[in-house]
Amino acid sequence: MVKLKSFLVLFACVLGMQALAKSGTLRFEDFLLRDTSHVIHGTLDNGFQYYIVKEVHQPFQMSLLQKTGFHDDGETPEISHLLEHMLATANRPIATGDTLIQYLKKLGKEYGSGFNAFTGANFMKFDLYQLKSELAYADSCMEILSEIAEGSKICSEDLERQRTRMINEVANRKYVLNARQTDANLGVFRFGYDPAEWREVQLNSAKKITLSQLEAFYRKWYHPQNQCLLVTGNVPDGIEKIIKRKFGSHPRVPAPSPTILDFTDKNMLIERWGSTACSLTLNFALPILTQAEKTSPNFFRDYFALKQINHALNEKIRERKFASNFVTRYQVEERLMLTATFTCDLNEELPGGGLQAFVDSVAALVNDVRSNGVKIKMPKDTLKKGEVALRCAQIMKRLQEGNGEGNTIDRVLQPDVCFIYSLPLYKQENSDAYWTFVLSGKDISDYCKNFINKSKITIECVLPYDYPEKEITEKLNAFLRH
Repeated sequence: MVKLKSFLVLFACVLGMQALAKSGTLRFEDFLLRDTSHVIHGTLDNGFQYYIVKEVHQPFQMSLLQKTGFHDDGETPEISHLLEHMLATANRPIATGDTLIQYLKKLGKEYGSGFNAFTGANFMKFDLYQLKSELAYADSCMEILSEIAEGSKICSEDLERQRTRMINEVANRKYVLNARQTDANLGVFRFGYDPAEWREVQLNSAKKITLSQLEAFYRKWYHPQNQCLLVTGNVPDGIEKIIKRKFGSHPRVPAPSPTILDFTDKNMLIERWGSTACSLTLNFALPILTQAEKTSPNFFRDYFALKQINHALNEKIRERKFASNFVTRYQVEERLMLTATFTCDLNEELPGGGLQAFVDSVAALVNDVRSNGVKIKMPKDTLKKGEVALRCAQIMKRLQEGNGEGNTIDRVLQPDVCFIYSLPLYKQENSDAYWTFVLSGKDISDYCKNFINKSKITIECVLPYDYPEKEITEKLNAFLRH
């Protein structure tokens, strides 16, 4: 009986390996999520894209995404930000004959809560929240976003009011640590300014932006091939037809590609806060992904490996116990990135003691990972080759023949990120299962070493007010040089 069972297992493995050989290699398209019962991704003839994400237990909302942000400001910093204010200003007349605030009231929405807008480094976003899941109502709401996308008129009467609001917003961001860090990060690492100098550049530019500059910026960037509608939640049936009708008629004209800024040669940023702790953030960023790299099956392999590295690094830091607190996270936008933030409470007696020892411990950790990678075991390291081949064949078949039903959307590669950075929405569970059996622990460790050694490293250090920074910056600079 035992011999028979062994024979059957061996026979199954042989069949599995035959299936693997017949199926050939996986294509990029095999990884893409095509489960239209959950997500619909479409592109209209004019280049306008849309995502419909059906989540019946979530509120219905819609967002217009525009691939234009701070990176596209060029010689006029804050122009994208001011344009966002002007397109969302309450008194702007819209195509229905109402002002924006009047039309929102007709829809039962409050200005500033039911409708909002945001500008980031590479995008602008206009949101309508908490909508009624009714088709006619959705049609009326979508009119606002369609009108912002094409043919909007800028309300000259509101320019100075919105300029003042925006200048106050920018000026007051220095009093909020997270906002101050975000602005300083952009100014230092992407534009090459010191934080205080960058804030002055922003404010001085904002004071001089003219109506004609805003109109020209809108005409330059606001075209359907740079736009997407994201519809999520309890979406009413028939919404796709409305999207096509509202946005399909917008003319496609030549438009510049969105700007992706690389890093400057600056690699360290010192900030201050009212805490007794020191926070040290290390950012590891690979070179900008090419379009060929984004559309290769290896993209999914590398992204899976990055997620495994993040988990293994987390465990490694936990074992070393040199930080009061820490967090690691992975990210993919225009490039693959890994970030580790360590906190040391200067009032605590940690092993080794002191801020200098804390920085030394972080440096030792990075040097260890750079040289030795991470320790991680994968199924390929423990299972027999025949079983691994069989599992791979089964998952390959699922990837090649299935539409991804039952797969969830990756928490990092959400539809808005996929649109903004031209990344794939993929079959998360199927893809992860495949690479789990294809990659060994050594493969992951080697990728980790390669990742750290190829990365551009930037450091953000937050010190208590009045804490001397000379010795710390010297030590951090020595680490970066090494």
